[in-house]
Formats: sequence, C-alpha cells, structure tokens
Amino acid sequence: MKRSVVIRWTDTAKTQLAKLPLKVRRGLLEEADQLAEADDPRKVCKPLVGPLEGYYRIPYNRYRAVFRIDEQKTAKGKFVLVVTITFVAAGVRKAGDKHDVYRLAEKLVDWARRFDQKSDDEDE
Repeated sequence: MKRSVVIRWTDTAKTQLAKLPLKVRRGLLEEADQLAEADDPRKVCKPLVGPLEGYYRIPYNRYRAVFRIDEQKTAKGKFVLVVTITFVAAGVRKAGDKHDVYRLAEKLVDWARRFDQKSDDEDE
C-alpha cells in the first residue's frame, strides 16, 4: 500500500509559527517535513491525551507544534492512503501559563468542534 502524506498548516498555525524564533521555526519545519517521509506518521510522534486526544505533537526544545492526522482512501489505478497532517498550533510549552501552546490548541480545537456542530445543526 502506497502512502501519500500531505502537510498543511492552518492560517492560525502559520501565524504562530512566524512569531517563533528563526531557529525554532526551522526546527519545527524540519520535523514536520520528516513526517512526510515516514511510513506511518502516527508512529513517529507522541499522541496527546485529554481534550487534545486524537492530536499529536512535534517537540523542539520547549516548543511544540500540535497537529492532527486525517486519512483518506482514494483509487487512481492504485490503492493510495492519503494522510493529511494539519497543524493547528505552534508555540512554547509553558505548563500552567495562559500562553501555553497546549492551552491554545485546546481552545482552537474546542472552537472548531463547536463551529462544526453549529454547521451540522443548521444543515438539518
């Protein structure tokens, strides 16, 4: 089974990434690029728990990039498993601080879930 990996950064994650020191940005981007080369990106990075269950992290020193993996099966002559990695947040890990990257990621994920739920309710 051939696996195709697509790396996407949300606009919010891009903005956060741009605010980080250059060395950190490069480190996180290099780690993200390695996901595209992995046989199974889920086995390369640590899965998160609690409110961020279903998400993963890339660490670089005290900094983290938080992302999710969406799978999509397509058929174009061959069976291809497309893994889309969507980064939702990037920032410094400051346990207990209001600017902690995990705290920000939780807010973004919660907001997205509520938005999706609202859209589903309007469709009915």
